[in-house]
Amino acid sequence: MAADIDPKRLERAWARYTAKATEAHNPFMSYLNDGATTDQIDAAERAVNCPFPADLRQLLSLHNGSLDHHVLPGWELFSAERIVDEWSIWEDLYRTQFKPDNYTCEPCGPIRGDEWWRLRWIPFCGDGGGNHLCVDMEPAEGGISGQIITMWHDDARRDVIASSLTEFIELIASDFENGALTWNEEWGGVYEPGEA
Repeated sequence: MAADIDPKRLERAWARYTAKATEAHNPFMSYLNDGATTDQIDAAERAVNCPFPADLRQLLSLHNGSLDHHVLPGWELFSAERIVDEWSIWEDLYRTQFKPDNYTCEPCGPIRGDEWWRLRWIPFCGDGGGNHLCVDMEPAEGGISGQIITMWHDDARRDVIASSLTEFIELIASDFENGALTWNEEWGGVYEPGEA
């Protein structure tokens, strides 16, 4: 099953999120790259051999990733090219080390648990330490194609944190509006108050 997302939902959620982030840290928007072209996004899809959900394509068309700052809560937003780079690292590890007959994961929610990592998990952001949020394009029964899951490099637990990228942006926009997120000047990114 795939999420049927109205593009205006992502636009509204992203506008809410960036408004609060800019209010907390005025230069925030300068940390976001210009949008990717359709050709760049198409090339990334071909490189990972998996179509992106419409809302990931839409977000990339707004901003092709971020600079070094964690513009998402604890996460750097990846460009189309960086998505391919990070996916390729995991693909190599999948082929050489984390083979399904030796490694599985511990899913919390409708995530396939028979492998440590899957080829149709698309990393769209990361913390710089090998951990990612991924768009899951191959969920388990009861899941939604395009759901957002955690991917830890040193922990087998995998959680579904949103049914889509759009819902994820809506959730973090609400967190910012409710004071559950702030800009941490020392760490140069969005975090929970006191987290960094």
